[in-house]
Amino acid sequence: MKPFLSVCLIVKDEEKVLSRCLESVNGIADEIIIADTGSVDRTKEIALKYTDMVYDYKWDEDFSKARNFAASRASGEWIFVIDADEYVDRDSFLKFKTNLKENPVDSNILAVQIVNFVGANGKDTVLNYHERIYLNNGIIFYYRPIHEMLKHKEAHEKRGFAQLQIFHSGYMENVIKEKQKSKRNLSLLIKKKVKEPIDYYFLGNEYYQIGNLEKAINYYKKGYQLKENINIDWVKKLLVRLVNCLHIANRDTEAMEIIDASEEVFENLVDFKFLKGKILFNQGKIKETINIFEDILLKKNKLIADSSMDYLEYLPHRYLGELYEKENNLHLAVHHYSKTISINESDDLVWVKLINLLAKHSTMDELTNFINNNCLKRNTMNPLRLIKILLMIPNKHVQKLTRSLISKTPLAIEVEKALILKNLFLDDNKDDILEFFITNNIEEISLILSQGIFQVVDLILIALETKDDLYKNILFGLKFSEPINNLLNLLFLEKTNDLSSFEEELLSLIIKNAEIHGKHELFAS
Repeated sequence: MKPFLSVCLIVKDEEKVLSRCLESVNGIADEIIIADTGSVDRTKEIALKYTDMVYDYKWDEDFSKARNFAASRASGEWIFVIDADEYVDRDSFLKFKTNLKENPVDSNILAVQIVNFVGANGKDTVLNYHERIYLNNGIIFYYRPIHEMLKHKEAHEKRGFAQLQIFHSGYMENVIKEKQKSKRNLSLLIKKKVKEPIDYYFLGNEYYQIGNLEKAINYYKKGYQLKENINIDWVKKLLVRLVNCLHIANRDTEAMEIIDASEEVFENLVDFKFLKGKILFNQGKIKETINIFEDILLKKNKLIADSSMDYLEYLPHRYLGELYEKENNLHLAVHHYSKTISINESDDLVWVKLINLLAKHSTMDELTNFINNNCLKRNTMNPLRLIKILLMIPNKHVQKLTRSLISKTPLAIEVEKALILKNLFLDDNKDDILEFFITNNIEEISLILSQGIFQVVDLILIALETKDDLYKNILFGLKFSEPINNLLNLLFLEKTNDLSSFEEELLSLIIKNAEIHGKHELFAS
């Protein structure tokens, strides 16, 4: 019997993520076809656990050719294209396949929504649609060497949308840096001899990704000038990204002009309304910003989000929490912070803002009850996460609440040691701290510091306060992911070498923590 749904991938050195991807489709796809373009890690070994249809393909700097090669090995009625750093929800994927099989569609090319996790830890998302499903009739194929698209040889495309999401982790900061995606993408885009208007949008994206705002802005503007139609999907995204670039480049007047013009064309799109609120927020215009975000929440069911669903509710509540806190409106600030958490419990910074606000207006007993009833009982909140949230709050009394978790909750040995040491520091118990460092070697101390509880900032403050050579020797003997020798030389040897941006941030954090812990005299001069 002919397979119904073939899943096709092209891969190279994807051992970290490939299992996640294949687990999500395994047993639902009728066949899985993988074209490996030159892996030197365990990618092929992992792939062969899920399918015997693994083929070597010589990479020639053309994603479409590689995708079409994989498709040429597929025998299913439909082809579903996914990348190794993506995955689907299995229940949703099964439902999609069943529905496609039982209710044939008139379309021969289907787009799905891609949920891109972005930023340092992927807590933010960006949405876009991409055509990933097509009829395997031999006359639909991918074209373009990069940012590939589907077309019909006879120009008989019938495009539609599938009720399916693909989750993508490839735009997280660490992945982009590790894979050097922007360098690769820029090379392919620049080499493309005949450029379409959309290519300038993609060039803008890559230059934005590497922080070259001027080139990003110029390419976005060129792409917009060459567009065929303002209602094309990528044009909306270009305008949103252009506004972001201009704002980051401190060109708010231009950004606002584009927002005002875009709101007239895309009146039901929340993106431009949200960006206007964000710009006004950064300009300190509290009343105007409140009006915009309150209006978004009022109209959220009538508005459409193109770039991110967070613009409709989650982020407006988050901003309103901060705005009402600035206005000293405790009730509304707590209301909006609580709403933010109800939408996204994983936002640690909002927990910090909420608990810090409550700490200013509650007794410690009331705050403890709140933490016990509203934090610890949540499935998403584990003891280690709560400890780190409490320690981010610039209040010694709140930080000391972590000691109740030492005996009540089973913690890893290193975490427990770090938490005990942190509380000794909070109590200013120099004798027991000294005893700890005398009885532990540099490797054990390094392991304690890596837990993110008792931190190098705390150790530096102790060293500055006690002037004990033991602490100085430990600091100079530790290995850091980013060098801080210039900072240590400045603090302890009074050498005035230029600090790196990381060292400057660390120094600022040290001074801030000195104030929190009542040790501001260390930097009085």
